[in-house]
Amino acid sequence: MLTLRRIKESIKIRTLNKVFRSALSPDIPKIVEAFGVQTTVKEKSTSIVTWLHPVDGWLKLNTDGSLADDRGGYGALIRNYNGDYITGLAGRLDLPSINLLELNAIEQGVLLGSSIYAHKLWIESDSTTALAWLNGRGNTPWTAIRSLRNIHQYLDQLEDWKATHIHREGNSPADILAAFQSMRGESIFLPGQLWNDLAEEIEKDRQATGYKLSGSH
Repeated sequence: MLTLRRIKESIKIRTLNKVFRSALSPDIPKIVEAFGVQTTVKEKSTSIVTWLHPVDGWLKLNTDGSLADDRGGYGALIRNYNGDYITGLAGRLDLPSINLLELNAIEQGVLLGSSIYAHKLWIESDSTTALAWLNGRGNTPWTAIRSLRNIHQYLDQLEDWKATHIHREGNSPADILAAFQSMRGESIFLPGQLWNDLAEEIEKDRQATGYKLSGSH
C-alpha cells in the first residue's frame, strides 16, 4: 500500500519529467505559468539603417576614416539627389587618432565639394566625435583646430549646409574608400573608375536598401 509521502513524490517526479521533456519547446512560458509563475517573453528587435537621398539641389558627402596597423586612411564621396555617384577620393595619412582621421576625411570631402562648385552640401559621417567638433559641441582638441578652420572657411561660402550622423552599416561606400590603400597620398575616382564592390554598395544606397545594425551601437 502506497503511503501519502510516496504518492506525493510520484506526482512530483511525473511533473518534473513533463517539464524536462518540454525544455526545448516554445510552450515553456505556458508550462511555467501553469505553476503560478508569470513570465514575459522579450522578442529581439532588428534595427535597419538606410542611406537617405538628398533633395534636389543638394549634394551629399559621405566620409569615413580608418586606422589599422598604425596606418591611417580616409575616404569621401559625393552623390546627387538621385543617389548617382559624382566623385570621390581615398588617401593615406598618418595621424595619431581615429577621430582626427575622421575629421580629415570631412575636410578633404568638403574641399572636393568645393572643386565641383557645390552650393548646398549635406555632410554625413559615422563619427559622433568629429561631428560634435564640426557642430561646435564638446571639447575640441587643439590638434583639430586647423582642420575645423579649413572646413568652415569653405562651408561659410555655401548657400546652405548640414552635418548629420549615420551608423557605419549605412556608410559602406565611404568605408571602402577609407580602407583603400592608395600608393600615392591621395587618389580621386571619377564615375568610370569604380571597382566592383564599391559600385555595388553605391547602387544599394541608390535603391535605398536597408542595412541591419550590428547591435554594438
